[in-house]
Amino acid sequence: MSAGRLRAIERAVLRPGARDVGGLGAAVAGQLARLAGDLAAAGSARTRVGLVTGVHIAWAPTPAAETDGPVGTAVLAAALAALGAEPVVLTDDPCAEVTGACLGVLGAGRLTVVPVGADEPAVAARVAGLGLSHLVAVERLGPNAEGRVLTMRAVDITASTAPLHAAFALPGLVTGAVGDGGNEIGMGNVPAEVVAACVAAGAQIACRVPVGALVTAGTSNWGCYALVAALAVLAPGHGSALRALLDPAVDAAVLAAATAAGGIDGVTGRPGASVDGVPTADYADLIRDLRGLAHA
Repeated sequence: MSAGRLRAIERAVLRPGARDVGGLGAAVAGQLARLAGDLAAAGSARTRVGLVTGVHIAWAPTPAAETDGPVGTAVLAAALAALGAEPVVLTDDPCAEVTGACLGVLGAGRLTVVPVGADEPAVAARVAGLGLSHLVAVERLGPNAEGRVLTMRAVDITASTAPLHAAFALPGLVTGAVGDGGNEIGMGNVPAEVVAACVAAGAQIACRVPVGALVTAGTSNWGCYALVAALAVLAPGHGSALRALLDPAVDAAVLAAATAAGGIDGVTGRPGASVDGVPTADYADLIRDLRGLAHA
């Protein structure tokens, strides 16, 4: 029964956001259940889980951090705390204020900020010192085959992106990711030719950093909500607290905090009540559907 419900949750968040992610999702079918199981185990063991997020939208009229990623990360951090894990959220300077504002709404997740100028060995050493058992990227862009970090518009933001991807090669970590565009950490799980076929400029922007399990969704925030729903299925003793997070009002409150802190829609490049160009009113039903599926 739970396996079927997890598959339904995984399919639900493949609803198109800024783009059709069905092809990416087909390439990693079943990996949501694997990542949710890993995170449920972290909760049971009360270990420390790292969540990496934040994208700097350099091409926007006023360059800023986008709201897709930090919003969902805050909700996922609250879910992990409810399970007994200790969430630690990592980002870099350009995304720190927005990410911190999101975490403040739900009061879960200690923020760690890595300087943009840090090199890969420094990042790896910093993360190794945190004592993490798991590391999950949420809408965090990573390098393509040439080592450059590119947005969906193929804008090179390597210079304003700390190389947090380096931490995913640390030994002993259980890793995962959530993404929606082919250029995020974790998309190394999807064959390069699939990214090229499914995403505009996919051959150019595709991130090749793999993880243990990848969740794809119409927006990465939705992917986080899918993980929360899956955790409620796998840990029914915490179901009530987890389902309470799957509420359009929670999403709206965290998004409002992100926007007040300077966050912008990653597609429009402007602040507002939308994520990746999708108004909040247009995906409220999806959040409610996930809550309905989040019963064991």
